[in-house]
Amino acid sequence: MTFLAALSLAVTVFGQVPPGVSYNPGKHPNAIVTYIKTKDFKKTTYADAKKVTEFDPLGLSEKEGKLQSIEIALPNPATPKIALPNDEFPLIKVEYFPVIRQTYQLKSGGVLVLDAFKFPRVPIPMNDLTGILNNAAFRPGDKYWKARFGPATVPERVSVRGLAALLFDDNHEFVLFWREGTECYVIKTKAPRADLFRIAADLL
Repeated sequence: MTFLAALSLAVTVFGQVPPGVSYNPGKHPNAIVTYIKTKDFKKTTYADAKKVTEFDPLGLSEKEGKLQSIEIALPNPATPKIALPNDEFPLIKVEYFPVIRQTYQLKSGGVLVLDAFKFPRVPIPMNDLTGILNNAAFRPGDKYWKARFGPATVPERVSVRGLAALLFDDNHEFVLFWREGTECYVIKTKAPRADLFRIAADLL
């Protein structure tokens, strides 16, 4: 009980983790976006992506890297039911939105992938939203519950652009997640940590 209480207090001070099924590296693009399969991304144009998603995502400046491609993936189904380890909300119907993917060749070398999407609509009161979703995200897996982040390492709690963020580091590549209002962003790159945070701070 003490552990769960401490966990609840710790995770509520960070931005909400979108609800989703357990992360499967062979299917999903990252540990946050598990309602999209990697194979679902299709090439598109920036104008068409904006039209479909109805928002203008952040992007890298030309001094940091060159845009290689823009892709979009549509959730299918768009409104699945997601299980939560919560007595009041054990099963919720979530409305997911398309994901825009921008892939950049960095001037410093290497590749950076930037996924952007609107935070899903979730039928949980605003006052309870962060606590319930983050408790589900950080709850360890057991015989009754599949860990939200799957085999991914437990993320480090960091700050980026003055906002709460999560950083996954498997000693191979970084995955950085944060939320700005209704918009969410996930960066994946093998670039050095210092470069990652500088680039994230300079997104336009």
